[in-house]
Amino acid sequence: MSDHGIGLAEALLGLDGFRVLAVTEDAGEVIIRIETTTDVTSCGGCGHRAESQDRVDRHIRDLACFGRPSRLVWAKRRWRCRHMGCAAKTWTEASSAVSPRTVLTRRAGSEMCRQVGANARPVAQLAREFGVEWWTVMNAVIEHGIPLVEDPARVGMVTTLGLDETSFLKANRHHSTAYVTGFVDLDRRIMIDLVEGNDAGDVRAWLADRDLVWRQAVATVAIDLAESYRAGLSPLLDHAVRVADPFHVVRVANRCLDQVRRRVQNETLEHRGRKDDPLYRIRKLLLKGSERLDQRGSDRMLLGLRVGDPADEVLGAWLAKESVRDVYLTNQPDDAALLIDKAIAGCLSDDVDEIRTLGRTLRRWRNEIVAHHHTGASNGPTEGLNLLVKKVKRCGHGFKRFDHYRLRVLLHTGGINWNRPPTPHIRSRSPHSNA
Repeated sequence: MSDHGIGLAEALLGLDGFRVLAVTEDAGEVIIRIETTTDVTSCGGCGHRAESQDRVDRHIRDLACFGRPSRLVWAKRRWRCRHMGCAAKTWTEASSAVSPRTVLTRRAGSEMCRQVGANARPVAQLAREFGVEWWTVMNAVIEHGIPLVEDPARVGMVTTLGLDETSFLKANRHHSTAYVTGFVDLDRRIMIDLVEGNDAGDVRAWLADRDLVWRQAVATVAIDLAESYRAGLSPLLDHAVRVADPFHVVRVANRCLDQVRRRVQNETLEHRGRKDDPLYRIRKLLLKGSERLDQRGSDRMLLGLRVGDPADEVLGAWLAKESVRDVYLTNQPDDAALLIDKAIAGCLSDDVDEIRTLGRTLRRWRNEIVAHHHTGASNGPTEGLNLLVKKVKRCGHGFKRFDHYRLRVLLHTGGINWNRPPTPHIRSRSPHSNA
């Protein structure tokens, strides 16, 4: 290769401290033979000048070159110290561009970490793309990802905290369903951390690991209607305002309505819902907000209740559900407090067991429900991040190690700053028209 070609190859390679010796292509990959530009070095033990003893080829994967896998063949020098009494005999040269004890350049490992983290790509897919083993990619994700995840600047101070659970492992004959708890910064909409378990002790242990200043900065906590989470916030976050997430409050009312509908269905027809059964045909209309029903929908729902609900139990559950939804149709805290008190009183005085159970649940969470209208906080950002968590879980095709799962979730949802330089945009020409 000419000197001009060597210079062009080195410019394309972009590795400081290396020179290109040769570029060939074989079996669908580009092979680039390189060596360092260092010709003189000193012994790290005694400081005397070392001499080059021999070279050994080391094969390293780099970023793809023009759509083809690239392999660097580094002719590594083995240095030797001739100074008498020096403990250092021989050693091979090293470079900051290549991770020790790996077959990857650091930039290739960093790109693998970014692809797995930011783009939620499967590790196995990247391993096939780069022509390496699965563990080579995963080790690169661990090496480059852990410093990003554990960086204190990633999280910072949090004023509005959200908690919610997602499943980690499905139940089988060896264990029950394993859950994890996600801690979310609702203002920045990033996942702060992910811990195993969903018990009060798990939440309390995580909070105990935060410093006092960080905990004191948390002013609001949004949770679902889980007693374990409410108990886990005490005593470390007793100063924070606790908010019951509106979505989960309405879902409890919807679940009550579904339970009553199914029970009445079985009592009247002695079987589960079928497509021609009156209550089954209106099951979705019952869960729809009354203000969103048109005249045709209202008529269908009333007809189904008239035919399939002889004791008006389903109608009572529907009215209870609507009374809970009415709490969130106002923005005024005083009006919301009045509406939730009316809903609680109406549910507790009902003859249906399921509706009274709903009333007791609303009574226990009354203050947290009203707190939403004072703070405006909800777990909406948490539910959005849960979709991304499930995306990571799907692309992983099953996880067995929680530490790998946590790392990949936080790389994808934890607000990582990947520090990629902006790519200059090449604008296309406007389409030519003869009109």
